[in-house]
Amino acid sequence: MASKLATREKPEHSGEPVRIDCLLACLYFTLLPFTVVTTPFGSLLKVMTVPIVALLGLRILSGKVSFTLNYVHLLYTLYILYTVSQLITYRTDRAYVTTRDMVLGLMMLAMVSIRIYNRREREWIESAWLVVGLVCIIAALNSKEVLSATESRIVVRILGYEEDQNHFCSYFIMAMLISVKRFLERRRFYPAYLLVLILSFYSILRTGSRGGLIGVLCGLAAYGLFGIKSIRMRLAVVLAGAAVIFLVFTVVVPSLPEDLMQRYSLASVLSDGATGRFDIWRYLVNYTMRSPSRMIWGSGVNSTYEILYGAGFANGVAHNTFLQVFNDQGMIGLLLFLILIAACFGRNAVRQPLYACALTAIMAFAMSLTFYTFKPYLNIMMMCAMTFEDTLPEHGLTNRGEESLSYV
Repeated sequence: MASKLATREKPEHSGEPVRIDCLLACLYFTLLPFTVVTTPFGSLLKVMTVPIVALLGLRILSGKVSFTLNYVHLLYTLYILYTVSQLITYRTDRAYVTTRDMVLGLMMLAMVSIRIYNRREREWIESAWLVVGLVCIIAALNSKEVLSATESRIVVRILGYEEDQNHFCSYFIMAMLISVKRFLERRRFYPAYLLVLILSFYSILRTGSRGGLIGVLCGLAAYGLFGIKSIRMRLAVVLAGAAVIFLVFTVVVPSLPEDLMQRYSLASVLSDGATGRFDIWRYLVNYTMRSPSRMIWGSGVNSTYEILYGAGFANGVAHNTFLQVFNDQGMIGLLLFLILIAACFGRNAVRQPLYACALTAIMAFAMSLTFYTFKPYLNIMMMCAMTFEDTLPEHGLTNRGEESLSYV
């Protein structure tokens, strides 16, 4: 009944203001697909991030912004401080640049997520993520280039700049989850969200990214299990999912090249060793376990380049975030990282389950990707750290404008 009324009545929060902070956050999230676009001053996203951070910082200094600090900010800060401390014992150009970018990522996360947003602003932010999904769908549909004559995976280009297929698939996570949410709520033009889901699956399948497909499926499965409390709504998810699967296999799959579909078979994964990842994982685990100091403290950020190249591998990263952190930062760094992820999930599992499910999806991507400064990972963690007026946490340090600091 509530879902039907949602499509007929004007939302209660329709009169709430959309402030400049929200608009800047929306702009930042919308620029995600343009990370690969380069300018004379760096990536387009990085160039745009500087004025966004400056404006958000000025808003805080003006004393007119409601903001809150929570344990996600604390735990991420502790993890970054540990990462910075590793430069004392292992300092290379790669380690320095990665650590610097992690610090800048923390600053951006703080600038966007410490604010207190109202319900209407949350809708705007989620709509910005839908725009990200639409941009990616358009990029995939317009792609006519393939990797080679024998491999039909599409080459994805954003404004002419090539994007990694696995990274590209992660841009769909939030858009697909929000589409499911709004479809179930029967928002205005809700069948369009079903179309977004189908086109997103089609785009992902065309990339040939097995990790990307598994990642988004993990996020959607988590949302079906934990994000929906009503049995009736879960039944609706099952029916909608069945409809999407039916359309994907009857309309989408037949249009894909045979060699592309073979990539998704278990036999293909086992035959190529997940594109050599199994060998890399085995070597790094054995290498790290041979030394107690490496097990505890790690070898240093991005030390895998020296380790793997020295062992004759063609890749310099672990292609697994958890193993990368274990090798680079040891059990201490891995523990800090896991606690941070658990905090992000726990903070949103009840209040904002969609964001917890998005985090589940990006952690599935972490099984085949390495990311310290990976933008989808940072941006989803940013969503997990956000606070909204109707879901204020029980513990946080809050400052409302010119009022004194207080616990909420």
